[in-house]
Parts: sequence; C-alpha cells; structure tokens
Amino acid sequence: MYNLKHKAIILASSSKSRQTLLKNAKINFVVKRPFVDEESIRDSAIAEKTTLQECAILLAEIKGRQIALSNTEAFVIASDQILESKGIGFSKPKTLEKAKEQLSELQGNTHMLHTSVVVFSGGKRIWHHLSSPTVTIRSLTDIEINDYLEEIGNEALKTPGCYQIESQGCHIISGFKGSFYDILGIPLLPLLEFLRLHGLVSTKETMVS
Repeated sequence: MYNLKHKAIILASSSKSRQTLLKNAKINFVVKRPFVDEESIRDSAIAEKTTLQECAILLAEIKGRQIALSNTEAFVIASDQILESKGIGFSKPKTLEKAKEQLSELQGNTHMLHTSVVVFSGGKRIWHHLSSPTVTIRSLTDIEINDYLEEIGNEALKTPGCYQIESQGCHIISGFKGSFYDILGIPLLPLLEFLRLHGLVSTKETMVS
C-alpha cells in the first residue's frame, strides 16, 4: 500500500472507475461522496461563456471543496470529466433512448474527454491538472447501436459517451490518443507524481524510516 506520511487521502467521488484506479494503484484512501448538482453548475457555467475545459476543473473544485472544508487535515482528491464533440458538451444520458441519440451523434467521429483532477489540503486547493484525451467511435448503423445498448443495458447511462473503454466499449471504439487512465476518469500519472512530491511512500518505506 501507498500512504502519505502525515495525512490521510480522501477521494471525493462516487465513481467506481476512479475508486478502482486508485485501488489498483494500491493507494490507501477513503471515499467521501460530495452532493453537487453537476448538471446545473455546468449549464450555468456554459451560459456564462465558461469553456468546457474550465467547467471540468470548476466541477472538480466544487466537489473537492465541499469535502475539504470539513476534512482540513487530509489531502482531498476530486475529479471531473466532460465529453466534447464538435464544440458541444455531453452529459450522462438519463435514459437508453437518450443514450441512443448520443451514440448516433458520436458514431463515426472523434471526441475529447476533458478530464480534471484537483487536490485540496488544509481546506484550500493546492494543485490541479487537466488532460484532454481523444476517443474515436467507429461508424455504427442503427442496428449496431441498438444491439450494443441492448447488450450493455444501464451501463450506458454511467458515462457521457455510453461506453466503458475497459469493457464492452471496446466494440464501438476504433482508437484513442492520450492516457488510458485519463479516459477512465482521472489523470492518474500526474496525480501520483504530485503525491510523491508531498510524501507518498509505500508501507515498506514507512516501516524502514
């Protein structure tokens, strides 16, 4: 396991994908879920001409601050991801019918996934990072889209692109550019580098010191 020498690590996210990434990296952390109306915040920010990249950072910051203000002794990690295609931001579909509409828009095209991570300490933001990997959805017929959605069911409602690239999403994706971790929902490698600079060490190293 990996720990910070003098602080606990909190992940401010209910995302199973982000939790799994940190667990697989053997990071010792706890989860505290923020309660934020992400869609309303995103819509308001866009109405004020905030870019989708800035929205991704803003949403992560709001989620992280909500948890950080009552956990000032910990490092709080928050993240967000916004899909952009042809200048338009996509949210998670609420129904399978909406998922079909979104896949029909995305098929045959390349989209960006603006993926942010923000770290708080002492209740204040001390670092953030943004990446924008790209994913290309292969050209799909209506029949293929219907068959795909029938196969994955409500899993399509968990991401704005209606896919999990690490599982059955691979059947509709023809390629991607950027870090696999970033596509899954958190810029893991820059985050780990930042944590190492702030005392992230393995349990064995802690025992030796």
